[in-house]
Amino acid sequence: MLIERDGFVGGTSTAGLVTPFMKYWIDDGTSRRPLVAGIFAELNDRMIAAGGMVENGFSPTAFRRVAADLLADAGVTILVQTMITDVLRSGKTLRAVSVHNGVSGRTLSASVFIDTTGDGDLLFLAEAPWKKGDEKTGLLQALTMFFRVGGIVMEDVVQDVARRPGQFFDWSTKKFVPGQIVSVAGYHEVVERAKQRGALADAVQYFFFTSLPASGEGAFNTTNILGLDGSSSVELTRAEISGRRQVTQVVALLKSECSGFQHSYLIETGIQVGVRETRRAVGDYVMTGGDIRSGAKFPDAVARGNYGVDIHGQKDEKSVMEYLREGDYYEVPARALFVQQTENLLTAGRSISSTREGQAALRIQATAAATGEAAGVIASQSLVYNGTVRSVPYASVRGVLSKSGNV
Repeated sequence: MLIERDGFVGGTSTAGLVTPFMKYWIDDGTSRRPLVAGIFAELNDRMIAAGGMVENGFSPTAFRRVAADLLADAGVTILVQTMITDVLRSGKTLRAVSVHNGVSGRTLSASVFIDTTGDGDLLFLAEAPWKKGDEKTGLLQALTMFFRVGGIVMEDVVQDVARRPGQFFDWSTKKFVPGQIVSVAGYHEVVERAKQRGALADAVQYFFFTSLPASGEGAFNTTNILGLDGSSSVELTRAEISGRRQVTQVVALLKSECSGFQHSYLIETGIQVGVRETRRAVGDYVMTGGDIRSGAKFPDAVARGNYGVDIHGQKDEKSVMEYLREGDYYEVPARALFVQQTENLLTAGRSISSTREGQAALRIQATAAATGEAAGVIASQSLVYNGTVRSVPYASVRGVLSKSGNV
């Protein structure tokens, strides 16, 4: 059973409009070798077949539809518009969860549980150990309200980048090729002038978008919301309001001052603000920034990634954007999915056991998908051990994951 708080599945990918998959492949100059395959690859293949992808950029509508189809094909029972309100725990074993869907409450028993809420909601309610924020300062990464814009003339945007490269980050797309993703970030003078005259929030640092499969559409990762905790509904409310106010400002500036956007229009904002960092489980192994940078390998590996440490800094905190050497990658051990002081609880996605730096690399969607599939394999195989996840032989788990291409 999948318990989902929204009216559809996909979470950050769909409700949050986080539409490009960040790097999860090794590129030797002639071809790409994916580090994440399995269910994630099947999701990609189906979106491609539906015309819902351009390279690593996807349509949130296509994701929503394809993900629902995959779940239906697998026989998963889905409860949408449902919140977990309590956990029944006996010693180290979780027995059941209480849920509420606006009509009545239910108690759902299970042998094993997986927390993929991103915010560690199940961890919190089960009183399992967790940490949050920077180990010294307690700061959390900035939040972002993603939004989607239509009516963009991509050729004009790319020509503008080629004509004025100093106004953009050097990795911005400089040549328009039909069928390839456009990725542009910068507009430095536009941003600074707007902030000086009070037309743009000081927190916004640059404009950044990636193109979407539909012609003339782009998804923007631009707003910058500081000083708020994404695990608090009170502070999330403030973030939603602040984020949509920034969206209004940015859309107006794009139309009035940016080449290729003269006839552009706002299609939608995310249903929920994008949250990068809240609670992290305290697991049997804690992934660190050192593990990421060194390309650490483990005897109980269940997932791989090569996205570097990426911290969107809070006010008065320096942001971090690191890259691994091309061809290198790190592994995630099964022990990072096991939650201390519990016997039948796993976690996957951005709440797996890690330091802040480790989480800042592991939080991306492809890696989250890989750890989610690994948690599912361990959970299913634990049923012969009464849900005791640590009793599952690693060789058995690896046998499944190696066939899927995730290890």
